Amino acid sequence: MLHGRHLKNGSKHLILVFQSVSKKILDEIPSVLDGTADHAKIKKLHERYNWMNFCMDYKESDYLFVQDYFSDSYGWYLFDGGKAIYNELNQELEQFIKKHGYEKVIAFGSSKGGTGALVYGVLNPYITDVFSLVPQVKVSNFIDRYHATEKEAFYRGNTELEEEVDTFFFDPKNYQQEAIKNTTFHLYTGKNDMQFAELMAFKDYLQAHNVRVKMIVNSFRKSHSPLVTEHTELVYQTIRDINESRTLTSPELIRLNDDAYMI
Repeated sequence: MLHGRHLKNGSKHLILVFQSVSKKILDEIPSVLDGTADHAKIKKLHERYNWMNFCMDYKESDYLFVQDYFSDSYGWYLFDGGKAIYNELNQELEQFIKKHGYEKVIAFGSSKGGTGALVYGVLNPYITDVFSLVPQVKVSNFIDRYHATEKEAFYRGNTELEEEVDTFFFDPKNYQQEAIKNTTFHLYTGKNDMQFAELMAFKDYLQAHNVRVKMIVNSFRKSHSPLVTEHTELVYQTIRDINESRTLTSPELIRLNDDAYMI
């Protein structure tokens, strides 16, 4: 199930790069629904990896670009074709990390990729840090609001899965591994992002379970995509700082305290 592209720089550090959704991939969903999908074409679209330019330049870590395409469509790294997949995918990630002997593992991504980074930051005991940009936290709610016409391609009518996915980040059974208390979650959002309130609720939930959280809040009135695309230097510098175990150093940031920053 685990597939993507592994870039090796001879490091004991690994950055897991979870992919966001491109418009070209989203445009293929109607063909999935009507049974005319060219799956080879869709799979090829998933091989156009986000953040590749940065990763080719910054060689102080290895990288694994994780695809979110398994059979019919993408599913926020949580489900595929109406079935939950996160436990199986997490086991394969654990095996991959152990096989290569990585000592520091950062889960990173934006939007849908940000959700993936959070999922495995919660589940995977080998992930030491998470850097999640404008993720969807309440995924089913997000689909109902923004992708209602594509909903059937995601859930295949499985209403129990819808509930499971929507409550994933607030379900105590997903917090059984003690190692999560050694994981630091770096969360980046803006007050105009569509799931700003949900991410803040998740932040509170993590802190209530004694998990370390560092918040970065963009105070400008920017929507979902510009929060990321207009601040790539901040993103790049923050990845470097996390990988090199430094205090966050981007000149865009205003430090409020050890665990809170704003732009």
